[in-house]
Amino acid sequence: MLIALLFAAGNDLDRIFNLWLALVPLLFLPALAVAVYWTVALVRHLWFRRWRRVASIIAAPIAAWLIFAGARGVGITRERIRFEIEKHHYVELVDKLARTGEPRLALMDWEQTGGAGTANSIYTLVFDEADEITLGPERRSKAWRDRARRLCPGTAMCAVLEPPVELSITVNKLDGHFYLATMAW
Repeated sequence: MLIALLFAAGNDLDRIFNLWLALVPLLFLPALAVAVYWTVALVRHLWFRRWRRVASIIAAPIAAWLIFAGARGVGITRERIRFEIEKHHYVELVDKLARTGEPRLALMDWEQTGGAGTANSIYTLVFDEADEITLGPERRSKAWRDRARRLCPGTAMCAVLEPPVELSITVNKLDGHFYLATMAW
């Protein structure tokens, strides 16, 4: 279970601690140790015909995967947990935005990950009162595109507005008008 948790949280470990190349041995060495231990234990218990222990060794990785898949299925993800922990801070930032009569739009950098062992990703928390970020670029209103372009220079918003072919962009709703835009390549 701990090895599965380490792999599931690899991107967050890289983002939080800026591990980059250190993430490879941090993931590989424990995984290798567990694989060797499981193989030796499996062969030993097969040799001595301890069928319950054999079943347990085979079921352990399946059970760990089912736990993580079940949590993700009901919406418990590392992104959602991080958002809920820091939500008060994001709400304070949004409350400080000027009210101009048009829907507010704000970007908050959630940092980036990448390097050996992990995908290159940029995470951006987006507050969009108009909720148009989830629409395709051609379906967004001109007013929304104008507000977004004002935020664009020097941010990841430019890629959300007009995604380059080499980028994969996903937008997931977190809560209310908060969305997580993830750009990966």
